[in-house]
Amino acid sequence: MAQDKKYWNEEMETLPPERFAGIQEERLMAQLDYVWQHSLLYQEKYGEAGIERGDIKTLSDLNKIPFTEKYEIRESLASLPPLGKHACVDMADVIRIYSTSGTTGNPTYIALTSHDRDVWAEGAMRAMWTCGMRPKHIVPLPIGTFFIAASYGEAIERLGATLVPVGIGATDRFLGAVRNLGADYVLSTASFPLYLINYCEKKGIDASALGIRGFMLGGEPGGGIPHIRRKIENAFGATVQECMGNGDMLGLMWGECEHKKGMHFIGQGIVHPEVIDPETGEVLEIREGLTGELVYTSLDRKSQPLMRFRTRDHILVTQTRCDCGRTGFCVKCIGRTDDMLIVSGVNVYPSAIRDVVGTLLPRVTGEILIQLREPPPSATPPLRIKVEHGDDPGDLALLKKDIENRVREKLIFSSSVELVPPGTLPKFEYKAKLVEFAHEK
Repeated sequence: MAQDKKYWNEEMETLPPERFAGIQEERLMAQLDYVWQHSLLYQEKYGEAGIERGDIKTLSDLNKIPFTEKYEIRESLASLPPLGKHACVDMADVIRIYSTSGTTGNPTYIALTSHDRDVWAEGAMRAMWTCGMRPKHIVPLPIGTFFIAASYGEAIERLGATLVPVGIGATDRFLGAVRNLGADYVLSTASFPLYLINYCEKKGIDASALGIRGFMLGGEPGGGIPHIRRKIENAFGATVQECMGNGDMLGLMWGECEHKKGMHFIGQGIVHPEVIDPETGEVLEIREGLTGELVYTSLDRKSQPLMRFRTRDHILVTQTRCDCGRTGFCVKCIGRTDDMLIVSGVNVYPSAIRDVVGTLLPRVTGEILIQLREPPPSATPPLRIKVEHGDDPGDLALLKKDIENRVREKLIFSSSVELVPPGTLPKFEYKAKLVEFAHEK
């Protein structure tokens, strides 16, 4: 396989707008026929809404279909276990099941047929290639039992790279793979390389000498935040690019190209994305600078297709054209709409606060912890924020004032900053926890 080819799937990744719309519409019509025939959930849901199959004739009719919410998936699984009322196949057709506890502690089962497995791998390989993974790379995978780790691993192998499963909580084993096997490209959450930097500092290890030259980061906002990207790239001498997917829909369907101006949608023919106003549900026109919530519709799913599934992922559209030639619009994930805080009527995302604080590096380390005095999403100002100062922060009173002023200027709310020494706030190997509630103490 050519190491230097530009795209994994050039035809799909560079579709002009008219061909994109045509392919999406063709796949949607076929998926809707399938869902109307096989999914008990959607038969009931659309019947109650008075929607008939003939009402949806084109891609532009998609907004006539009601959203699918996460709670409906949980209810579906509970009412008709093990695969749920939304399943379109029998267990005999399923070759793999992922399990995640979700937010309620009740298992959510995500089933794949052999066809679904191949489609998931295709989406992942497009994203991996976009982010710079190549067959020459040796990839230690520090994702452990995370429910789509298996699909990542299979995609790495199919792409032609060498997979080294490591898992979470095995940092020495990870470093052993890097040193002994020459592992040089890492797919992980954004928190993992930050954790690894701290771990190397404590052990007296020169991170830049490890030989890691690429990070593909997803699972949480972070890799696209400028000061976090710089910190990782400077520490390892590596390139950082972001990726994103959705466990209920497709493991990976966004990848950041070498220009690093946001993650391209690369799920053409597999998933149809919409951006909606999270308050009204209105579908918004894709344009640079747009913010909203991502909604996905399955286009090529056999096991558990989902129609207009609300992800609660809040994004910013960063560009609609790119010099790399990919035509999928680009986004930056700001946070989850259900993680959002409301401070004096202002919508605030924890990752945005971390982004603003990071503009004061190296006077700060970039680590923060938001402390709430009441249950979210409402938060009474001034919002309490712990911030790690840097090794040479200067006048601490002035630094505190500078942070509070920048938060007020950029995010339009008042804060009360408590400065703490470097290394005080916890470091996370998997996903960063930026908010602490009073009842958790």
